[in-house]
Amino acid sequence: MPICGSMPIMGPIMGPAMGPTMGNERLVKPRILFVTEKWAECDPSHGLSNVHHNFIGSFKSSGLGEADCFFFDETAHATKERPDEHLIEHCRKKRADVIFLTMVRGTDLNPAAETLARIRSDLGIPIVSAYFDTTDAYAVQWIDAYAPAVDVNVIVDCYSNYAGNGAFPEKFLATWTPQDPALYLDKGAARTIDVSFLGSAARYPDRKLALGLLAEAGIEVRQGGGQIEGGLSPEDYAGIFRQSKITINFAAPALDGPGYQCKGRVFEATLSGALLMEQANPETEMWFTPGVHYVAFENERDLADKIRHYLGHEDERARIAAAGSAHAHANYTAGAFWRRVLERALPAFELEASA
Repeated sequence: MPICGSMPIMGPIMGPAMGPTMGNERLVKPRILFVTEKWAECDPSHGLSNVHHNFIGSFKSSGLGEADCFFFDETAHATKERPDEHLIEHCRKKRADVIFLTMVRGTDLNPAAETLARIRSDLGIPIVSAYFDTTDAYAVQWIDAYAPAVDVNVIVDCYSNYAGNGAFPEKFLATWTPQDPALYLDKGAARTIDVSFLGSAARYPDRKLALGLLAEAGIEVRQGGGQIEGGLSPEDYAGIFRQSKITINFAAPALDGPGYQCKGRVFEATLSGALLMEQANPETEMWFTPGVHYVAFENERDLADKIRHYLGHEDERARIAAAGSAHAHANYTAGAFWRRVLERALPAFELEASA
């Protein structure tokens, strides 16, 4: 939705510097300003975006610092103006040690790169920008367009594309999608769902084909389309993982796009104790070992054969599921993610060892 109003003013930002003190002081509880979308796809009718539990919720759970939020879509809807000058004013009035930015493809509500550059230079606030759906050339162009205005580019899904094609490799940080531990955990309850798939199928021909063939093979799959397509709340969505013996994930992007993604479902599934069956791809192998922490499948027939095998061999299924869960909880917690990001964005400071 186009927003009326002037573009950001280009003069220096007046007011005291709000960024971190760069002396010998230890920053043990940094204050993060999340500059992000409030609603999924910036649309109020879609409900809250996943940012609330993936990033804001996971950071709060880590105990590493304090969180403040500026929702650019909510600001634009409320004021009928671009959010840039409102963001500048927010940063000027409230202290922030680092900004964590997420943006939405296909909207003009994202803050302008020029606005971020001014905040970074005039107020001395480091900026971390996180990106999803980074498999294609457009993603690289978008990241590079903003890269001069930020300190760190966090990429959470396709690590090979930007690493091989981006113009600012020194700002690249590969990570996973953090999860709120209040949602994604194994409570030890009975797993009453044999097989699940939680994700959209509308724009994914490969998913439709695979799910259709599984149905023809007599394999029942509990499907849920997530927040927008399926109307599941975060709590109900996470609960299905905890009830599942096996959960499927497809790594190919929408509309048969190039490359592969290590989707957030990889970590949702493993942290919840389900056996992950993941389409074979190099991105997920950056964090997990196939055959040890999860089961990789090559095609639809292979997927059906492996589902039958592991449903018929509970000891093998439980062993790999337990190994994947232990590996995720040891290495890919919310706290581990935020330490990785903050140590890169704020290298001069020490975080609390106990957090």
